[in-house]
Amino acid sequence: MSIESEVKTIEGEVVAEVKKVVAEVEKVEKAAVVKITAEEKLVLAEAEIEYLKASAQIQQLTKTTEAKAKEYTDNVEKFLVKYGLSKLDYVFNGVNKSFELVAKKL
Repeated sequence: MSIESEVKTIEGEVVAEVKKVVAEVEKVEKAAVVKITAEEKLVLAEAEIEYLKASAQIQQLTKTTEAKAKEYTDNVEKFLVKYGLSKLDYVFNGVNKSFELVAKKL
C-alpha cells in the first residue's frame, strides 16, 4: 500500500468516527426546565413593575385627554348656541379662537 492510499483509508475512518460522535451529541436530551438566578428574576420583576406603572399612567392620560377633548368640544358648541351660529355656516378656528364663516361652493 502506498502512503496516499493509507492516508485516505485513515481519513475515511476518522470522518466516520466524527459522524458517529456528532450523532451521539445530537442525541443528548435538552433540559425540560432551565431555571434562572434570583438576581435575574429580580431584574425581570423590576422591569415588569415599571412596565405596569407606565401602562397605568398611559391609561390615565388617555382618559384625561378624552375628557378634555370632550370639554373643549362641548364649550365650542355652547358658544355656537350663545352667539346664534350654525355648524353648517361657521367653523371654529382654534388658532385665533374665533368662528369663521364657511365659504359655500355651489
